[in-house]
Amino acid sequence: MREVIELVAFGEPIGLSLLIAAAGEAPVESAEERGLIRVAASDRRHHVRLAHPLYGEVVRQRCPVTRAMRLKARLATLAESAGTRRHDDLLRVAEWRLDSGTATDPVMLLLAGAQAFSRYNMHLGARLARAALDSGGGFDAAEMLAVILVFMDRSEEALPVIESVRDEIDSEQRRSRWLVARGLVSYWGLGRESAVDELAKDAPTVDDPGFRSRVHSFEATMRLHRLEVAEACRMSQSIVDSPAAPVSARSLAECVLAHAHAARGQLATSERITDQVQADAPLWRAEMPYLQLALELARGTRLAIGGNVDGIDAIVADEFADLADAGDFRLGSGYLSVLRAQAARLRGRSAEALRGSLQACAVLAGSRVFAGLAHAERAHAAALLGDADEAQAAMADSDQTHRPGMAILYPWREQARAWVAACGGDVEQAITALVALAGRLRGDGFAGHESLILHDLVRLGCATLPIGWPDGEAQTVAERLAELATVVDGPLTALMARHAAAASDGAELLAVADAFADRGLLLFAADAAAMAVVRLRATTGAERSEASAGLGDLLARCDALSTPALRAARPALTDRERQIARLAAAGLASKQIADQLFLSTRTIENHLQRVYGKLGVTSRSELAHALRALPEQ
Repeated sequence: MREVIELVAFGEPIGLSLLIAAAGEAPVESAEERGLIRVAASDRRHHVRLAHPLYGEVVRQRCPVTRAMRLKARLATLAESAGTRRHDDLLRVAEWRLDSGTATDPVMLLLAGAQAFSRYNMHLGARLARAALDSGGGFDAAEMLAVILVFMDRSEEALPVIESVRDEIDSEQRRSRWLVARGLVSYWGLGRESAVDELAKDAPTVDDPGFRSRVHSFEATMRLHRLEVAEACRMSQSIVDSPAAPVSARSLAECVLAHAHAARGQLATSERITDQVQADAPLWRAEMPYLQLALELARGTRLAIGGNVDGIDAIVADEFADLADAGDFRLGSGYLSVLRAQAARLRGRSAEALRGSLQACAVLAGSRVFAGLAHAERAHAAALLGDADEAQAAMADSDQTHRPGMAILYPWREQARAWVAACGGDVEQAITALVALAGRLRGDGFAGHESLILHDLVRLGCATLPIGWPDGEAQTVAERLAELATVVDGPLTALMARHAAAASDGAELLAVADAFADRGLLLFAADAAAMAVVRLRATTGAERSEASAGLGDLLARCDALSTPALRAARPALTDRERQIARLAAAGLASKQIADQLFLSTRTIENHLQRVYGKLGVTSRSELAHALRALPEQ
């Protein structure tokens, strides 16, 4: 009986036939009758688990180390004798062999390590690769271990591992794999920009066009991140067009193209490419599981530029997100946390965005690949919350952790920097920074990013601001957005251009706010509604009341947003004015308020008239709507 419980504790879920072979039919039947184990059918197998998870915890804690090792070795032997037919069998046997100190087959360990890596179980993958190397796995084991260590933020360990097998390069295939692994370690692991030039210099030493295309696909990815976009795209297109290129090299090159297309506003083309890469995943995941990260970066860029918050939700709810979190694949889970924060920010949930970006910063603390981006998103969220100190501190952290080799991320970082300035009260500096950023983006051909920056200028009240472009042409922000609406795919840029055109039309601004809200972009909707409130403040009638009510409804769906547009629509009330206004909006008559506050009725009426003037309302019914648009104090 004890042996049955112990075997299940260390092997669950364990096959019923295997358990019977190990412990005998009678003890297994007795354990089930006593309610210690439960048997469940799965496909054509029956699996055994302990009846309660706590049983396993107790058994594993109390079992002596040497006995636990013997039990795991026995489980591994039994599973091997039964045949590792299911997908999980090999990995489980390899882990039992590791834990029992009986792992001696480098081939089995390598196969299991590749499987663990493909599931983004980084710690198990590293253990298996290390054991394979110690068991004589040679070049293959060293390559796998070095690559995994990069993604575990242990690149200093990875470099001597990959260098240790330099002398074992005895084929074109191995040379291409070694160059790629060393490039990963040097560029993304250690932040050495020189790795790009080293890879470019060494690539011609690989004669086989298929193997050479694999090296070039990594060089193209590095060049994209280093902002050498034209050359990255040229190289990537040649790989895609090459019949000799393996699927992994072609898919990585396609991710480069998809990212570039997204930045340029060619969102439909970018989506088509990433869909194809995802469809080919079964063909590249075993060889290059980390390609998923390049795919998510391209998809995330497209979705964020297009304001597709539902699409971002789909990515972060996908299987990769769960595997990355569970397997401690920090670059993957960290980047997805940034995406979550971006979606929350666009939804007007700045506090949620700040929490998400803080989580990303924590996950990426040991790696600087996306750390600068995470801190920039943290700064952007804090700025929208009105927390100037936190925003400035986060931006300083972004500057400190950002790597020049990740220059492709500059649009997000510089956008955040402008909003940090606006949060600190220097709106003119924010406008100047955004104008400069728009010019840089136009020069780089990043029309998708440029549309977002120009819309930021609209939100700061600069729709009619003339911009002198480097080519000498002068356009207003609204004119350039209208032009971009014919270039950038999707409905968002057209809606932004509509926002710019409506900058002085209160009724149209309300309609624009509704359109943003329908897309889930409550941040933009709130700013448009706030602009409408300001435009209609001097008018009388239903439009003004509707504007205040609309803004109040939007802000009720957001959190503590603070933007220049919202601050302009929220005139400051004294504590006494706010107190009286809320009582009046709740339905109390002036005399009732006066009695409650020990003031005269005339004083109450005087306070109310000042409140009406500040809020642009004329009655208590309008007052209730207007107060909903004011921040709590």
